[in-house]
Amino acid sequence: MHHNPNMTMPKPFWNSLVLSCCLLLGCGDSFLDEQNPQSVGFDHIKDVESLTAATTGVYSNFNAVNYYGRTFIVTPELIGDNTFISFRNGGRYLNHDRFAVTNGDGAVTGAWTAMYRVVANANLALSAAEAIDWPVGQQQEANQLVGELLACRALAYFDLQRFFAQPYNFTADAAHPGVPLVTGHSSDIISPSRATTAEVYQQIVADLLRAEQLLQPQVKDGYFGRYAAQALLAKVYLYMEDWQNAEKYATLVIEQAPYSLLTRDVYVGSWAEKFSSESILEIGFTETSNNGANSIGYLTEQAAYGELLATKDLYDSYAEGDVRKTLFEPGDRVGGESDTYFIRKYPRGATTRDDNAKVLRLSEIYLIRAEARAEMGKTDASKNPGAQEDLMTIIHRANPDASEVSAVGDALVLLILDERRRELAVEGNRLFDLNRKKQPLVHRGHDAATEYTYPNNRFIMPIPYSEINANPNVEQNPGWN
Repeated sequence: MHHNPNMTMPKPFWNSLVLSCCLLLGCGDSFLDEQNPQSVGFDHIKDVESLTAATTGVYSNFNAVNYYGRTFIVTPELIGDNTFISFRNGGRYLNHDRFAVTNGDGAVTGAWTAMYRVVANANLALSAAEAIDWPVGQQQEANQLVGELLACRALAYFDLQRFFAQPYNFTADAAHPGVPLVTGHSSDIISPSRATTAEVYQQIVADLLRAEQLLQPQVKDGYFGRYAAQALLAKVYLYMEDWQNAEKYATLVIEQAPYSLLTRDVYVGSWAEKFSSESILEIGFTETSNNGANSIGYLTEQAAYGELLATKDLYDSYAEGDVRKTLFEPGDRVGGESDTYFIRKYPRGATTRDDNAKVLRLSEIYLIRAEARAEMGKTDASKNPGAQEDLMTIIHRANPDASEVSAVGDALVLLILDERRRELAVEGNRLFDLNRKKQPLVHRGHDAATEYTYPNNRFIMPIPYSEINANPNVEQNPGWN
């Protein structure tokens, strides 16, 4: 998603969440004095051009360092078994690596702020767009933009839920606390309490189903189109354990969208490039607009900080002959660990520092469909061959010599979870996958491992202290007070 450095960001102002943004970001009194969101630019949304500018502003929040710029990729991999922080480090993410995050953690607070910025600004732009009586000639373009705003809001809520609330299946009816749900905008300060997880997911699905109707099928790099909304729906339904709909939407993308899996010989090189044939949704950075030394690649490349390292356990999970193994390079870290593994998925980190963040790839859609089919296969054996075939599509792309999978039931589901780990390593999925599949977590460093059992209060992040302080109606996650 392209970030325009010259764009003045519309400032959200709809509830006390914003107060906590201000406390953190050092907003001046003038910001707190703004009584009306229209006075910060949304009254200027009068036509397609101004709605386009506002929509670009919404997308730019995904690029934040503490969202897809870095934290939202790093944390789910560190609080897991894929990565650890070198003992030669600059102090970044140490508490995440040590399973010792606090409710005042800057990265976690920054993630909350960035995610709710997407929500708040999307709400404002949607309210403005819905108040316009669009001329016939502009209706299709306006629909596309409204669809993008709905999809952006859905993605932000999905990410908030995954980071700050236990998974959908944590309780039988998903009645456990989700995140505060705000879909309108108000010039008054409001203090929303937490919705249930079921209510938040209901909103995510509603936004995406509406977006699917409004969005065009054309693919535009870095932006939501119809197929990207369908791919996200497949993933959301997977997390909801709605296997039929997960399979349905994954199939729509696999059969109808113009994406194709990269071949084995170009797969590794694709990580140095942008928007490949299998990229469904990527957060775009450029050489002139990126997070610099705070980028994900700067944290992984040895010519830069290089302090985020892969675990031996992850490296050993790849068979010899699996091309993905070459994205983890054995080596000795200067002044740090010997016999360790360097992450090469963000190879621009020490030069242009503008590696894109891959949010949805076609390979994951195959694995989503495989998992949905395998889960349905527990009661309908006719689903098993399709699950095995989808899994083998991804395994054989990486390693043509791999033997066929014949497992069914729980054994097949675990093989798919392992394959998700290998295929999506260091892309920000691991903790969420372990948690939703009710698996224990073995947190690994260079030479030590600690097992944490499911369910666990610490598999999700605390609601930031600044938010609790500003909004008396928000309840903290258990175990974080």
